[in-house]
Amino acid sequence: MSLTYAVVFVVYFGFLIISSLKSLKQVESLSDFTTGGHRMGLFLGVGTSLATWLSVASIMGVPGNLYNTGFAAITGWVTGWFLATALMPILAYKVRLPETPTRTFPEFMRLRYEPFQKKSHIQLLIAVLMLVGYFVFAHLQVVGFGIVFSTITGMRYEIAIFFFLIILLFTSMGGFWSVAASDTLNAVLIFIGVVVAAAVVLSNAGGWSNIMKVISTTTAPTFEGGAPKTAGLMISPFGAFGASALISIFLSNSLGAAVAPHWITRFMAPKNAKAAALQMTITLLCLTAIFGPLIIIGLGSKVLLPSLPVGRTTDYLFPMIITQYAPPIIGALALVGICAAAVSTANSMLLNCGTSVVYDIKRQLFSKEVETVEDDNRTTKQLRYVIFGLGFLAVLSAIKPPVLLAMGFTYIYGGFGAAFFWPVWFGLYWKRMNRAGAYASIFVGLSAYIYATVTVTSIPPFLVGAGLSLVACLIAVFATQKPPLEAYEAFFESEISDSTRATIKRIRKEADEKTSENKH
Repeated sequence: MSLTYAVVFVVYFGFLIISSLKSLKQVESLSDFTTGGHRMGLFLGVGTSLATWLSVASIMGVPGNLYNTGFAAITGWVTGWFLATALMPILAYKVRLPETPTRTFPEFMRLRYEPFQKKSHIQLLIAVLMLVGYFVFAHLQVVGFGIVFSTITGMRYEIAIFFFLIILLFTSMGGFWSVAASDTLNAVLIFIGVVVAAAVVLSNAGGWSNIMKVISTTTAPTFEGGAPKTAGLMISPFGAFGASALISIFLSNSLGAAVAPHWITRFMAPKNAKAAALQMTITLLCLTAIFGPLIIIGLGSKVLLPSLPVGRTTDYLFPMIITQYAPPIIGALALVGICAAAVSTANSMLLNCGTSVVYDIKRQLFSKEVETVEDDNRTTKQLRYVIFGLGFLAVLSAIKPPVLLAMGFTYIYGGFGAAFFWPVWFGLYWKRMNRAGAYASIFVGLSAYIYATVTVTSIPPFLVGAGLSLVACLIAVFATQKPPLEAYEAFFESEISDSTRATIKRIRKEADEKTSENKH
């Protein structure tokens, strides 16, 4: 590692540790740890939303896919994620509309579909699904971190990934506040990193016109010694994917990502419904300034490095190009941006994993009906231990990474979308949507998506999952009774009945109010 790289990384990790330690002062309750106490300001809200989108699947996976498939990556990933973000303000407003929002996505589903159940099976079911999905997400972030850190330091990848745990130890202590603080810093670094990297690539590749000329005619294989590409393949909107596969990728990254549980949780953090909608609108505008440079990096790299050496996946493309062509200070900024993307998203995903285990699963299986302030304090401590333990397992699982970064995210988004698309959208915009419809939608949608993905059907797997989920949902809804007023009123009315307010307070256990009373 050169001195310049070392200095930049030390400064970055120093700021990260300081911001994480300062965030501990913000954590006064369990709500603070899980959703920022529902008082997150716009600046931090946009920063954490932006950094969460900009995971290693974006910063490393998208340029790698562009390098391999050309414009097809824009069709499947970039446009898909932009559509997802465009839908989010609509969802964010309704999710944050209740005066007292829920703390987690499984708790949100419990309030909407099982408000009177002493032990909510839907909360438990969704928490288990989230634990699996977000562990995979965290695993992918560790893979990205290890690739970058090993490229910079020359360490073996298998050793480099363990340095992630050192960062996690500090950045997870403050829960959501810690994640949001580090995310905002990371978002700035990511922006700087990809912009300077794009400038380096554009300059060395001879400008945009030369990049387009090369990718329009190149037959160079993705890997040295591989089969040559067909000329013009890289400017085709479908590339080598085929219409069915690419449509499924697009739908998973758009409709599926829009209802991913970590985004629903993000919508609960702002001060009010308007702030939640505005937060995601600004995030959409900021993404434009980052994905443009990523497209330049991915396509321009085909000019600079026609084929990758054998033994390297396309996920290595970004760090390889930067270390070869960028001056040390610019290269360090760009690679810090990638590390920032991995750290910020991994923190968020591990927080979702830990919350699912300690708050949703443990409380549903073992806790008493009435919780005390001491229970909440104990839960917060347990969350920190569980998050670090899950991080350690994610590092162990990343020693032999099984899938490419961007594709791994797409599979999980597809599964989440097939299971949760109708329960979320209908739950927020259709009063008749009920518990039976939610269960039918989740079981049928997820099962059909997995089956269609494994068997490689001619119909896009997401359409299979979401389509059958819709049919099952509607049959179940109209074959059963309407939901009680308390299940939907908070998401449709600003003024709610006393019975609905009492139901929400019972579900939330009134932990925050009791904490405040204790202090006074």
